[in-house]
Amino acid sequence: MFIGLAPAIFLLLLLATASATLGHVLLGRRWRQLPIFWLTAFAGCLLAYGLGLRLPLALPQPADVPVLEAVLLAWILMIIVSRLRV
Repeated sequence: MFIGLAPAIFLLLLLATASATLGHVLLGRRWRQLPIFWLTAFAGCLLAYGLGLRLPLALPQPADVPVLEAVLLAWILMIIVSRLRV
């Protein structure tokens, strides 16, 4: 693991990277959209973690990160961004 990097931040970076990559494959049209998708996915994951969004499900939360909520919010934001002209 990276020295000095908290496990929650590392997990958020992994979730954002995986979501942005799959989002670009499914929704992207140009290479310049990939960093935009990554920033959007990271913002969605960070918002879900920062606001403490939780669904009423008993799912495991590694490093206290709501994985399902973070991925769902990342995808919602990426779909919104993909509809914008970039």
